[in-house]
Amino acid sequence: MTLTTTTVHAQKIGLVLSGGGAAGLAHIGVLKALEENDIPIDYISGTSMGALIGGLYASGYTVEEITEIVKSENFSLAISGELSNKDVYYFTQDILDASIIRLKISPKRLIRNSIPTNLITPDLMEYMFLNLFEQPAAKAQYDFDSLMIPFRCVASDITQKQEVVFDEGSLALALRASTTYPFYYKPVIIDSTLLFDGGLYNNFPADVMYDAFLPDVIIGSNVASQIEPPDEDDLLSLVRNMITSPRDFTLKCEEGIVIEPKSDIGVFDFSDIEAEIQNGYNATIDSIAKIKIMTHNARRTAQDRNIMRSRFRSDFPDQNISDIKISGDLNANQEEYIKSTLGKNEKDNVYTFQDFKPQYLRLAQDSKIKYLQPIATYDSTKDAYSIDLKVRREKDLTLYFGGNFSSRPINIGYVGLKYNLFGRTSATLMANSYFGKFYGSILLRANVDFGGKTRMSISPLFVANRWDYFKSFATFFELSKPSYIIKNETYGGFIYTASWGNNTVILGDVKYGETDDRYYQSDNFTVLDTADLTEFRMGTIAAGIDRNTLNRKQYPSKGSRIELLVRGVFGNETTTFGTTGNDADDFKESHAWVETSFNYQNYFSNLGPVSFGFDLEALYSNKPFYENYYASIISAPAYQPIPESKTIFINEFRTTEYASFGLISVFSIRKNIDFRMEGYVFQPFRSIVADANNEAIYTDPFENRYFIGSSTLVYHSPLGPVSLNLNYYDNREEGPWSFFFNFGFTIFNKSVYEL
Repeated sequence: MTLTTTTVHAQKIGLVLSGGGAAGLAHIGVLKALEENDIPIDYISGTSMGALIGGLYASGYTVEEITEIVKSENFSLAISGELSNKDVYYFTQDILDASIIRLKISPKRLIRNSIPTNLITPDLMEYMFLNLFEQPAAKAQYDFDSLMIPFRCVASDITQKQEVVFDEGSLALALRASTTYPFYYKPVIIDSTLLFDGGLYNNFPADVMYDAFLPDVIIGSNVASQIEPPDEDDLLSLVRNMITSPRDFTLKCEEGIVIEPKSDIGVFDFSDIEAEIQNGYNATIDSIAKIKIMTHNARRTAQDRNIMRSRFRSDFPDQNISDIKISGDLNANQEEYIKSTLGKNEKDNVYTFQDFKPQYLRLAQDSKIKYLQPIATYDSTKDAYSIDLKVRREKDLTLYFGGNFSSRPINIGYVGLKYNLFGRTSATLMANSYFGKFYGSILLRANVDFGGKTRMSISPLFVANRWDYFKSFATFFELSKPSYIIKNETYGGFIYTASWGNNTVILGDVKYGETDDRYYQSDNFTVLDTADLTEFRMGTIAAGIDRNTLNRKQYPSKGSRIELLVRGVFGNETTTFGTTGNDADDFKESHAWVETSFNYQNYFSNLGPVSFGFDLEALYSNKPFYENYYASIISAPAYQPIPESKTIFINEFRTTEYASFGLISVFSIRKNIDFRMEGYVFQPFRSIVADANNEAIYTDPFENRYFIGSSTLVYHSPLGPVSLNLNYYDNREEGPWSFFFNFGFTIFNKSVYEL
C-alpha cells in the first residue's frame, strides 16, 4: 500500500477597489469588515479613490489610521485645493482689490494657452502624498511587489488612449496620477506622458489583478457603476461621461465576488465620510458568508496582521532631505530664487519633510510659479531623500476684471493687470483702474521681491483716488444734483513689506501727496454755486503690522485679522472759498499730527453651521481741525465696519478719537450660502460738531454713541459675493434703513493714510 499525503496551500486573495470619487470611501468599510472576519488580503489593485485607499492599506496603514486620514482637515483641504489658515502665506497674496475674473495670458498663444485646464491647484495634495507614501516606497525599494501587500494602480494615458499600470517607481506620483480627475486637478507628467485618472479607461482593474497576481479568489468593491449620469449644468459631469470608457465589472477569476456598496453622493461630496465607510461595511457584512465559503482555508488573525505590519514599518527611513534639485524651464537666476525661497542650505545637518513643507507651500503661492511637483528618491548611502522639484513658471501677464454692481448708485467697474519679471531678484509690475460715478482710481505699482526664506520687498507706487458722495438715489445712468462732497487724493511713495511667519507682515511706508476736498458749507446750493476747496499737501511716514488669516476678502466667516498702525503726517492746508463759504480770502496753515489705530477681527468657526465673531477697533489722532467744520469732518478718520458703510458719508461716524465693538453671527444655510447678522457700537471719545461760526469743535467726552446694524444673505459664487442687504445707521440723513442688492466687491485702492 502506498500512503500519499496532500498539502493544502492557503488560498491567495486579491482585493480590487474601483474608482468613484467620494463614494470610494466605502472601500474603507470593506477593509474593516474583512479584517473583523479574518479574511486575508494578499494583493490589491485599485483605480482613483480605490487606488488611494488601497495604496494606504498596502503601505502598512491600519483601517483606523486610514479613517483618521480621510476625516482630517488636511485631507479635506488637499482634495479641494485649499490651504489651512496657518499655511497661507500672506506675503505673496495679491493686494486687495475688486477683481472678479482673472485671466493669465500667454503672449505666444493668447487664447489656447490662457484657458485654465484645472479648477484647483493640488499643492497640498502633492505634499500629503509625499508625506504619506515616500517612507513605505523607500522601504519597498520602489518595487510595489515589496510593499506590505503587493499593489497595482491604474492611470490613463490620454495621448495613446490607454490605461497605464504602475508596479514600480514613485508610489506617491503613481497615486497622484491615478486620482487626477480631468479638469479638476492638474495632470501628472511621468516620463513625458500626460496622465489622468485611471477611471477613464479602467475604473475596476480586476483584469490587472488577475494578470499581475493570478489569485485564487478575487473580492471586488465596486462603486464606479454608481457614478451619476451626465448633468447638462455640471461641466465635470459632462466631461467625465464623454471621455470615460464603458467597463465590464465582472471578474475573470472562477472564485470571486463583487461587493457593491450603495451610495448616491457626487464625486466630490465628502460631507458624510462616516456614512460612506458604513455603507461599505454593511455591504461587505451582507456578503461575508459567501466570502467565508470561498476563502474557507485562508484566514489571517489580528495578531498576524499586527506582526506583518510591524515588520514592514519597523525600519522606515527617517524623513530627512539631503538635497533639492530644481528642474523645469528656468534659467540660473530663477533657480537661485527658488532655492533661496526653499531655505535649504547645503550646510544644514538636518532638513526634514516638515522643514520642507512650509517653504514648499510658500513657493507654491508665489505668483511667478504655476505648478510644483516634488518627487522624492531615497538614497541609502546618505540615509536621506533627494527631492527633484519640477517647476513650471506661471504666465507672465495676468488680466483682472471686476467691480461692484448694485441696485444703489455705487456701481464701479474694475480692470487691472500684472506682469511678472522673474529672476534672482524678481519684480511684479501692477496697474489698475476703477471707474464709476461714485469712485474712480488709478494705481501704478512695482513690487521688487528679494526672495529668500524670510521674504521682503520694496514697492514704489502712484495712486490717484476720487470719491463722489451725493444724496441722490438716482440710478447709475441718471444725472443727479451736484455732489456736496468730492474727495480727491493723489500720492506716490514707497512701501516696505517683510514676512514674519506665514500669516504676518511688517509694513512701512514713506509717501508724499495731496488731498483735494470740494464741498458746500450749506445744504442750500444750486448748480450755479461753486464749491469750497480744501487742499492739503503732505508728507507721511508709517509703520505697522498686519496678521491675516481671514478666509475671504469680503464677508469672511473663518480666521482672524489683527492690524496695528502708527503714522506721522505733516503738511500745509490751503482753503479756497466758494459761493457758500464765509470768507473771501484763502486760508493757509501748517499742520502736523500722529495717528495710531488698532483693529482686531476674529471668527470662531467650530460651532457647527454657525460662526460667531467680533470686531474691535480703536483709533487715536491729535489731528488739528481745518479752517471750517466741513473741511475738518471730511478729512477726519471714518468708521466703516461693513461694505456699504464705505460708500456713505455720515458725519457722526467720523472723529479723531474713538473705540468700537461689533458682534457677528454667520449662519451657513448650505455650502457657499450664508446669512449674516452684525451689530456695531461706535463710541467717540469726543464727537466733532459745528459751532455758530461753522467751525469744528469737540463735544464733551462720551456725550454721544451710535449704532450700525446689518443683515445680509450672501451667496459666495465662483466669481464673487452676491448679496441682499438690509442695513441700519444711526443719524443717517436719508433715513436709517437701506435695502439693496449687490454683486461684487466694495474694495478700493488704499487711501494715502492707509498702509
